[in-house]
Formats: sequence, C-alpha cells, structure tokens
Amino acid sequence: MRNFERRFLERRWGEKTGSLRFFGKRFIWGLKLKGGCCMRTSLRKSVAVMLMNLIVLTLVLAACSSNSSENSGSPNSNGSSNPASETKETVEITAAMQQHTAVDAIQAMLPEFEKQTGIKVKFDILPQEELHSKTELALASNSGQYDVIMMDMMFTSQYSKANWLAPLDDLISQNEATIQSSDFLSGFYDAFKNDGKTYGLPFYGESTMLMYNKEIFQAAGIEKPPATIDELVEDAKKLTKDGKYGIALRGMRGEGMNIYIWAGFYNAFGGKWLKDGQPDINSPEAVKATEVYRDLIKNYAPPGGANFSWDQVQLALQQGTVAMAIDATNFAPRLENPENSKVVGKIGYAMVPSGPAGASPSVYTAGLVIPKSSSHIDAAFQFISWATSKEVQLKTAIDGMRGDVTRKSVWEDESYKNKYSYPGWIDVTVKSMDQADPDYRPRIVEWKRMGDRLGIAVSETLAGRDVKTALDAAQKDIEVYFRK
Repeated sequence: MRNFERRFLERRWGEKTGSLRFFGKRFIWGLKLKGGCCMRTSLRKSVAVMLMNLIVLTLVLAACSSNSSENSGSPNSNGSSNPASETKETVEITAAMQQHTAVDAIQAMLPEFEKQTGIKVKFDILPQEELHSKTELALASNSGQYDVIMMDMMFTSQYSKANWLAPLDDLISQNEATIQSSDFLSGFYDAFKNDGKTYGLPFYGESTMLMYNKEIFQAAGIEKPPATIDELVEDAKKLTKDGKYGIALRGMRGEGMNIYIWAGFYNAFGGKWLKDGQPDINSPEAVKATEVYRDLIKNYAPPGGANFSWDQVQLALQQGTVAMAIDATNFAPRLENPENSKVVGKIGYAMVPSGPAGASPSVYTAGLVIPKSSSHIDAAFQFISWATSKEVQLKTAIDGMRGDVTRKSVWEDESYKNKYSYPGWIDVTVKSMDQADPDYRPRIVEWKRMGDRLGIAVSETLAGRDVKTALDAAQKDIEVYFRK
C-alpha cells in the first residue's frame, strides 16, 4: 500500500486493525500508528477529502479485482479468462430404457459419459410392455418427462406421424464423422426412418433362431435340428418325456410377445398381413399357423407356457428343462454364461424352420429417440450418439454380455468374434438378419393395436377357444382400425 493511501486510511479509520465494505466487498488491513495513538477525523469533512476517499476505494477495488481475475482460471493468450474453465450449470437428462442386459451394460458406463460431457443421465428402467405404455402416455401428453426413449422400431411410423419425435437428420449430418451412419446394419438404421426423415439410432438389434439342447437331442437319438415346421412338431413330440419338454415359445399376449414369434409361423405358412390395404388375418394360412403354434405350446411346452414371456423361455433353456426354443438371437451369451446357465456348451444354433412359404426369421431393433418435448435435445443427442458408437458397443460387448450390437464393424471385430465364439452362432445370426423381411411385422401406423388384438386371439386359442372363431373376431375388430 502506498504511503498516501496508508496515511489516508489511518486518518479515516485510525485503528490498528480495521475493515472497509464497498459494494459488498470487505477489505481488512493492519496499521501501526506512531505512538500507538488513534487519530480520528471529525465528522466535518471537506468535499476534497470525500473525493479522495472515493479515489482510494476505487484503486483498492481495482487491485483486488485484478487479483481475483488472475486466480479465477487459466487465461487465454490475450489475458482474458477461459470460458471453458468457468463453472456451468449441470444438465441432467432422463432416459426411459427397457429392462435388458444391453441396458445394464450401458448403465455401468454412465460415469464415463458424465465425466466426458458433464451431462448427468438418469435411467428409468422398465419392463418391455410397461415401457411402451408409460412412454406413449408421456409422448402423447407432451410432458417433457423424458429426454431419451428406447423405442421399438414398430412405433416409428405411428410416433413420427403424431409429431412426437424430434427428427435427427441435421444433427446426424453435422456429426457424421462421429456417427458413421453407414456402419450401422442397414436394416436396423432404416427401421427408424419415415417419410425421408430419421428419428432414432439403433441401440439393440436381433433376429430369431432355433436354439436346441444337443445333449437332449442325442439322448433321444435325433441327429440334427429340424429344418421344417413339420419336423419341428415331430421332434417336439419325441423330446417331451422324462421330465423334459420339447419346446418353449412365447405365450404371453402382446404384439411384442406371442405375436413376435407367432409372426414367423404366420409368414412361413404364407399369411399376408394386408390384402388391398385391409387386414387379412383370418385366412386359411393364418388358421393353420395358429393351430400349429397353439399345439406346440399346449402339448410340448412346460407348464405355464401359455403365459411365457421371452425371459421365461430363456430361463427354461438355461435350466435344461426344454429341448428347443425359437426366440431372439441374443439369448446365446446368457445361455453360455456359467454363472446362471446349466447348459454351457450344450446349445446348438440353427435357422428357424421353414414352412410352405419358406423360413421367416424376424428383424427387430430398439433405438434411442428424442421426444420433441425434450428441453435438452442437444444433450440427449450427445448421449444417444455415444451409447450407439462403435467404441461403446464394443466395450459393453467385451466387458459385459451383448449379442445384440447394431454396427457391422463390431460384428467383424476380432475381439468380438473371439469372445462370442459359440459354434455357429455368429454365422446363423448374421444370416438370419440378412434374410429377414423388414416387414416381418407390418410397419404401419395401425400395427400396435392390430398386433395387440392378434395377441389376444392367439392367447384365447391357448385357453381353448376355436382358432377360426378367435381369428374371425380379431379380424372384425381390426378392420375398424383401418377405417378412415
């Protein structure tokens, strides 16, 4: 402190220690006065002294402000503070996700994403059917409850036409070097397009295959898996004995439950979803497919099979209680995991059996989409591009259990092939994906109601209702959904 400033302060606040407040700032100093006496100025001050007071305070404030700036962050070359070093408000986004091993794997990596970006991510993890109903309500109400939704590909048309989803084309284009959209399996990537716009990035993908217990087959004298539906029925009958069951299939009602697997039988028998733009689900082909599906579950599946969802089908395979199942290709890593499976090394993998119209493996992908009502679209896009990137898909596949990746480069990666080296599995999975019809289930706005109503009909046949009667009633109800 310069002498004239010290002398002024001694005169003004003549104490050995003192403080001064100016616009909320408090300055503290120590003074040694001659003789230890305290000198106080009278209340009658001249205008000149008042002006000097203001000048000194201004100098002190400027000095402190300079020191504060020097300590607030790393300066740029011109001496200004770096904006990147300043504290910013944390953005938190909420993602509605399906209860799934792929989601478990990505959730374990969230701290890494949050550290990289500063974006906090909160997961709302729900069972498949509850996820659909809860997120559709949130979208329809424009609530802004979610910033990211894990969405079934079958809802792309319905949700985009309702104007519930944010188109992502501009963001993808601006970040193409990172997104690398051509690396996604084309069927999965295109599943989230409608009317020339892209609404999501594929996070999870699968087809369907026949999985069979080689040990049970060998004990029954069956040398190879069934190649046709007729052979499937014959083998299921032979294998249902000695406390074992021939097959497990989804019986639980729902367009994503029993109908997801039943559709493969329907297509294989030559069923047509639409005829001249109208539903056609009570045809002779539909009746035959449903009769076969019903008989397999009623006669050759474990008790309670009429209510099985995919996870119960998987569990029956893991426990070694069933000889066969037709379900998702991504079952394999869990069937081959010794921590929760009794059939490690015993499972064979084959294409789904063919019917009169050929074989019909499924195509299914769940993508990450952004509701238009989100208040954090940019942050949400950062998350979905990270979660679907090659690096993250490969890491979650190697560190965890993921037989459902959506990028070609991951399927071709040697580390992936080495880990998921179950005999025949990768070859059958990729072949199934390549052969699958994009309209394995029709990608139409009416699908959700149509599929759910069909699920009720199939479930009714398992409870004893005549197949033709159940399908006729479903046909009548579904026709209403198509009326303009």
